[in-house]
Amino acid sequence: MSSGGVQVAVRVRPFNKREKNMNAKCCIRMKTPATWIRNPDNDQEKQFTFDYSYWSHSGYKEEDNGLLVATDDNYATQMGVYKDLGEAVLNNCFEGYNTSLFAYGQTGSGKSYSMVGYGPNKGIIPIVCENLFRRVDEGKQNPSVSYQVTVVMMEIYNEQLRDLLHPKVNKKGGLKIRSNKKIGVYIPGLKEEPVDSYEAIERKMQEGTANRTVASTKMNATSSRAHTIFGIMFTKITQDGEVKSESVSKVNLVDLAGSERAESTGATGDGLK
Repeated sequence: MSSGGVQVAVRVRPFNKREKNMNAKCCIRMKTPATWIRNPDNDQEKQFTFDYSYWSHSGYKEEDNGLLVATDDNYATQMGVYKDLGEAVLNNCFEGYNTSLFAYGQTGSGKSYSMVGYGPNKGIIPIVCENLFRRVDEGKQNPSVSYQVTVVMMEIYNEQLRDLLHPKVNKKGGLKIRSNKKIGVYIPGLKEEPVDSYEAIERKMQEGTANRTVASTKMNATSSRAHTIFGIMFTKITQDGEVKSESVSKVNLVDLAGSERAESTGATGDGLK
């Protein structure tokens, strides 16, 4: 396996408009894999070490097309994050291993930017999908090998599971999660969508994203109030004479809802739930 076990990465984003208006000061510095947090009361620093520490707070410029490019060697670009984390996910997928990638943090911390991205600054999910089909196209040169790819997109909101690609199948109380000794955990009623290109996946992602549960909070104007899971089922079929073998792997890319304390968001009612 190309990359085994659990890896943990942290990333710091630029100040947003709200923080700039508050004259906020940055108390973090990074040089991968280390992160230092400074106590503003006494200026003492404490060091933490992760697999990766991504500095995206400063050291960049915006091109005319909106693409953010590094002006400092320490700046972590979207592609740099993908090469460290997303490429390992893709390698494991082709080798037949299941993989999950989670984005965790408070509302407005940049989870969706790292996972999905905005505009030309593509995140891990679209880059993984793009390179998945690039590799599939390269593999088609071998006539004895074929591939099948299906996707699902769902969210967990208020402890209820919803299919984002097929909203009509969502019942009151949400879809149910079941377990079977032969096939493991499964969700009856959740529909897999076959895709044959990156463009097809991109359309499905846009369709599912439009159905996500979002609400405005004090910390984020378009905060996702749900855990969102984009699943890729990848099947590699090899025909060796009369012998046919299949390798099946699953990739779960998860954008978790904000983890902050409720009072700091200003959310109430259904948004708080």
